[in-house]
Amino acid sequence: MQQRFTRAAIAMSPAPPLSVYLVVVIAVWVQSPAWAQNWEPVFESEDLLVQRRTYTGSALQEMKGVMRLHTSLNAVMALLKDADFNHHWVYRSGGAKVLKQIGYEQAYVYGVVDAPWPMRDRDAVVRFDYRQHPQTRVITISISNFPEFIAHKQDLVRVPDFGGFWKLRPEKDGWVQVTYQVYGDPGGWIPVWVANYAAAKSVTRTLQNMRWAVKRYGNARSEFVQEAVQPQ
Repeated sequence: MQQRFTRAAIAMSPAPPLSVYLVVVIAVWVQSPAWAQNWEPVFESEDLLVQRRTYTGSALQEMKGVMRLHTSLNAVMALLKDADFNHHWVYRSGGAKVLKQIGYEQAYVYGVVDAPWPMRDRDAVVRFDYRQHPQTRVITISISNFPEFIAHKQDLVRVPDFGGFWKLRPEKDGWVQVTYQVYGDPGGWIPVWVANYAAAKSVTRTLQNMRWAVKRYGNARSEFVQEAVQPQ
């Protein structure tokens, strides 16, 4: 389904830029309870909508961004899997590296969030699981949090809880609808309002950067990513 969004401003209280959520190369899947409140917008533009809602049982908020890109599924997947390029487009990324790869479908990835002074940088270890629906060609990349997969580093705060997903839905005429949804606890001591502000900014900036970053991979092809068959 094609979508367009009206132009508006970021609806967030002023605060220093801080990304406390790790948006690594791919994101995670969480089950949000059915009784969670409705989404409310925090940013809208012609092709991007970012929303938030209260995460049940927590003062922290869950974020969701939806945008459309004129590109291929292969190009988006190539970008999401390129750990070396991660810090160029993911907001406040301090870098990412693959710790363990199991075929194309699964990977354990370590990533760092470059938090501004005086906050301490965060790090996380997450497992990404890839699947593509054989008929619709919709791709979902899910993650489980593995904070104890490697030893903690003394100068970093390990993210204790992190979850969400990337969903790539092919549309007509070479468009892809990209959905990114995330919830996380940054760990350590950070005021809740700062963490929520940072989460919204991180999702917004990362998706905005995705527009230009994905153009690097226009010729990408993989036997594990099937493009949707366009009607003649």
